[in-house]
Amino acid sequence: MTTRIEAVIDRLRELPEAEQEMLAGEIEALLMEPASLLDAAQWREVEDEIDTDDGVRLSHADVMGRMRARFGR
Repeated sequence: MTTRIEAVIDRLRELPEAEQEMLAGEIEALLMEPASLLDAAQWREVEDEIDTDDGVRLSHADVMGRMRARFGR
């Protein structure tokens, strides 16, 4: 039985070399960073917000709701 990763690798090998290289770079970048649903730019927005102490305190549910609304996850 073929595993999911094997099936994906087979599909990647069928792509033109330029596309393989591009996707390999993306995969390498993902593997170097901790797993996250946010990209680097989105994390900068989150960190900027955290660094700005405006005195407002939100519950965890409110924070997660705002993140889902802003980043679509």
